[in-house]
Amino acid sequence: MQRGKVDGEPDMCIFYGDNTPRCDRSLVMNYLCSTRLNWQQNVEPSLIEELEKRGYDLETLRFSIERKKT
Repeated sequence: MQRGKVDGEPDMCIFYGDNTPRCDRSLVMNYLCSTRLNWQQNVEPSLIEELEKRGYDLETLRFSIERKKT
């Protein structure tokens, strides 16, 4: 996962290999990019929005994970 452009607009992009289920890709995107409700039922910004608000350069954001070797 890293910052990229989709249709010319900045966006978060996921790159994946074979055998990576769509639901796993969606899990990562949802947790990092979706707003969420806190315990008081208030909407909180996504992690991506919060990082940007705190002054982080999202162009440098990289997230990588691999499956365990069985």
